[in-house]
Formats: sequence, C-alpha cells, structure tokens
Amino acid sequence: MLRLVSASLIIAAIASPRDAFACPGCSGEVRSRLTLRLQFTQAKAVVHGQLKNPRFDPKTDQGFTDLQIDTILKDDPARRGQGIITLRSYLPVVGNTPTDYLVFCGVVDGKLDATYGLSSSAAIVEYLKAAAKLDDTDPVAKLGFFFKHLDSPDATIAADAFVEFARASDVEVIKAAKQLDPARIRKLITNPATPIERLGVFAFLLGVSGGLTDGPFLAGMLKETPLSERSSAAFGGLLAGYILLNPKDGWQFAAATLGDTKQSYGVRLSTISTVRFFQSTRGNECKADVLRCCAALLPHGDFADQAIEDLRRWGYWDLTTDVLAQFAKPTHAAPIVRRCIVRYALCCPDEQAKGFVTAIRQTDPKLVQTVADMLDLFAPASPTPKKNP
Repeated sequence: MLRLVSASLIIAAIASPRDAFACPGCSGEVRSRLTLRLQFTQAKAVVHGQLKNPRFDPKTDQGFTDLQIDTILKDDPARRGQGIITLRSYLPVVGNTPTDYLVFCGVVDGKLDATYGLSSSAAIVEYLKAAAKLDDTDPVAKLGFFFKHLDSPDATIAADAFVEFARASDVEVIKAAKQLDPARIRKLITNPATPIERLGVFAFLLGVSGGLTDGPFLAGMLKETPLSERSSAAFGGLLAGYILLNPKDGWQFAAATLGDTKQSYGVRLSTISTVRFFQSTRGNECKADVLRCCAALLPHGDFADQAIEDLRRWGYWDLTTDVLAQFAKPTHAAPIVRRCIVRYALCCPDEQAKGFVTAIRQTDPKLVQTVADMLDLFAPASPTPKKNP
C-alpha cells in the first residue's frame, strides 16, 4: 500500500507517541467530553427551572429566554437572590416542548453568566445531585454508581454515565470490577439500540468482570464472517476484553489478525491500538505477547513502520535481526518505512544495528543524516548545569 506522509507526520512520529493509552475502544473525542459532574465542579452556580418568554431583540437580532428557577443545586453570591435569570439564547417553548432546563453558570463582572444548559427531567436533576457528591479518590463507589445508570431509560443519564467510564483509568475500572454485573454488560452489548461508540468500552468492562462463558461470547463477535459493522467498529475493545478473559487464545488471535492481509486496514489498526494499550498498562507482564504481535507485522510493508516505531519507543530490541532484515525488501521500500528502520538502528544499542548504520552510511549517507538530524531535533533537552555561586 502506497502511503503519502507529510513532513509534519514524520516529525510527529519522532516527537511523541502515535497513540493515546486509554481504554481501547473509546476515542479521544469521547474521553474529552465533560460529564455533568465535571460541569458541576467547574460551574459557579447550577440551577434548574422552567423556560419562559423566549424572544428576539429586533435591534440586535439576538435571542433571549428567561429561566424561572425552581431548584438551586449550587449557588453563588452573584445570583443575588434572583428567582429568574435571562439566558442569552432563543429557546423556543412551543406546544408540548419540555420546558425543564438545567443551567451551569460562570460569573462575569459580578453577574451569573450561563455557560452550558440542557433540557432536563427531574431524573437528571436527582442523578446530578448524587453524582456531584462522589469522590474521585474512591473509584469503587464512583464507578459503582455510574454502572447502575449505564442502561438508564433517560438517554442523557445513560450517555453521561458512559462517558464517566470512558474517562476512567484502567486501574480505576479494575478496582471497581466487583461492582460490575457481567449479565448486565452482556445485555448492553447485545442490545441493538446501544450506540456503537459504547460497545468497545462495554466489552472491556466485561473483560474485567466476566467469567468463563464471556471469553467465547466476545470471541464469537470477533470471529463473525463477515464481520458486522458493530463488531468492526468495536474491534479493539472486544479484543481487549477477550485477552483479559482468555489471555492465551486472545493473544494468539491478536497476532493472527495482525499477520492476516485479508483483514481490513481498520481491524488491524484497532488490533495495534489494543496491543499498545496492554503494553502501556501491563508492560513486562505481556512483553512476550507484544513482541509476537510486532513480529507478525514486520513482513508487511504497509504496517511494518507501526511495529518498528513502537519497538524503538519501548526500547524492545529483541527483534533487531528481523527489523533490519526488512530494509532490503521491495515491499518495504516506502520512504517512511526505510526511515523508520534507520531510526530504530540509530537508537538500538546492539552491535548488529551499529554495523547496519555503518553500511547504510556508505550507500545512502543522506538518508542516515536526515534521520539522525530528526532524532537530535526532538531529543529530550538536557538539564542546564547549575553554576557555582
């Protein structure tokens, strides 16, 4: 596969990790969302009430809506006892449109300033009241609470509870494992109404909390022929859950998937992300399996650079002979792959890597110098020595 890579992407590969080590199956976009609990923490005041009197200012064409406050969840002196605040937005109240609204406010020039709001039932208000009392230092209680709301009939609550899990660390989820009901998770996974973006996280939760029958359950989804859209989208999380429940078969399946050119690009990339997740969170515990997965990628020119760069960043030099052997292959002639191999060799402490660099300097000195310059450019800065007084 021919891939065009800009200089900025090449630099990024050297300067920083190419992946974020989060729960596999949940995107960075999901993890970056602010939950209602976090919105509550950041807000100066949080109020709930009824929308009234939506209107436009004909002079400025700006919209306004009054909120008649019924419940004060968090107060600030800037409210000044007001029972009505004006939102700088036109929120139509027509017919059966729900008028219940939850508003988070900051303070600007000594006055409340609404920063975020949403239509809100009484159930959401009670949920937020309870969530706001949770302590981040107690992940068992925190995630145990949100687990009970993952299948809430209120879509807003269910979505918010999911994001709390997506934002949670691997360690937090493991600590809360006993709070998770595998039967409830399986129901969420098999429910066609469950949004696709949640499946990978739910599969990971099943991997943490499940039993003997749950490994085959996840394996069945991974091995569908053809792979369904839902299983394909959640492949990384499904695989992580499978590995947690059945490490031997799970890792064997991961390596086979990476080495199978018939698998889609997306599936293999999801598998790489899962391998990176385990290397990041479990290190030496799974090093042999990670190396086997990297070895499965090396013969394939369209993915070899991913494995080689990971090996370099992790300081895993066990596959040096195999890495260097790819350089002369026509399938690995793409500039990004050749640079990646040279970068690996320049960093590797093994004598065979040093000999490889010496040989390439004679045949292609420009290539070696370019890669060396990039490494120098993004090398960690040395601390400035302190001068004697």
